[in-house]
Amino acid sequence: MPVIDYINDKKHTRLITWDVNESNDEMLDYLQLKDYRIEKYNNLRPKQAREYLGLRACLKKLDLDYDVNYDEKGKPFLDTNSEISITHSYGLVSVGISEFNIGIDIELSRPKKILNIKNKFARPDELQWIPKGKDEIEYLHIIWGIKEGLYKLNGGNLWNFLNHYRVEEFDLIENKQIVCWISDDVKSRKYHAFYKMVGDHYLVWVLDYE
Repeated sequence: MPVIDYINDKKHTRLITWDVNESNDEMLDYLQLKDYRIEKYNNLRPKQAREYLGLRACLKKLDLDYDVNYDEKGKPFLDTNSEISITHSYGLVSVGISEFNIGIDIELSRPKKILNIKNKFARPDELQWIPKGKDEIEYLHIIWGIKEGLYKLNGGNLWNFLNHYRVEEFDLIENKQIVCWISDDVKSRKYHAFYKMVGDHYLVWVLDYE
């Protein structure tokens, strides 16, 4: 079955990415879902149903036979001590599990789009240290992913990516810690992000160590 990437980060955080390229019948045969999960699957729209099968496959590989619930802000949680975050992109499903609060994002590399929207999410002080040329595209994708991760980690608080989320200068080195912040009018809180390429996708995860 197509697990295309797995990360075990110092045993406190695990991330798995699944390429859902099997047929629905093949996935169902692999998963052997309980009746109430089959009922849920049958009530989903086709795209959501595929994503649900990918989510259940990731959880099975992680040996976590739990249902994913959602709080009033839409933040997922499990009936266990582990924190969870979920992301989808073009048939890929990624799940992050950690003892820390976690937010993850996976995005297909789309150079033209990321350049077109950069001023909507990258702050002027971030743009100052981002180099021009090919590396600019990579930095922008990673910054976007970090801010998406911060958004998810923060419970989907509809804050502005420019005003409330900030990424400190970093090097393009996979799995190396990147410092980032969530700030409001009263306080700032530091978080720690990481990234890794999964094929032509950027996988980013943000952890709350503080």
